Amino acid sequence: MSSSDFSKKKLKAIVFTDIANFTKLSAQDEQKALDLIQHQNEIIKPIVEKHNGEWLKEIGDGLLLSFDSSLDAVQCSIQIQEALRNEDDLDLRIGIHQGDIFIKDGDVYGDDVNVASRIEPFSAVGGIAISHKVQADISSTPEYTTKYIGQPKLKGVQQEVKVYCITSHGLPETKLSDVSAKLEKKTN
Repeated sequence: MSSSDFSKKKLKAIVFTDIANFTKLSAQDEQKALDLIQHQNEIIKPIVEKHNGEWLKEIGDGLLLSFDSSLDAVQCSIQIQEALRNEDDLDLRIGIHQGDIFIKDGDVYGDDVNVASRIEPFSAVGGIAISHKVQADISSTPEYTTKYIGQPKLKGVQQEVKVYCITSHGLPETKLSDVSAKLEKKTN
């Protein structure tokens, strides 16, 4: 990429979603799995629009969204989880990070996109995991409570990232024993 591509970077709150157990559902009933993605999109698109979000990309059963503020991203994600709470098989994990992205030829790039995708597995099913940058942005808003999860070495990510989960708004707390994330292998 040319240096002019990097000049088009934008600071955004990046939301990455994933449907829990989608691979298993897809193996059992591909048509039901495809219908589930369509149903998910029908529910989530108006919520994203309401919070001034941008629908960047669909990645299999996952979504990549961006917002101009961390607060908008958090509020939207909470509303998404509330809307899906009683939907069969639509159990999402959501990860939110804040950082630079750039868009070229309709695709989204940037290390911060990778961070959002790597912290998503630290969310409980039906919950939201956030990076320390998002935590800092919402820390002065008393309606949000969070819990520190840890500082994992995320695979393919150079920056150090502290991960939290949002515990207010009826969201489930992350149990580390349930996390299956892509981490760097430990070297001796």
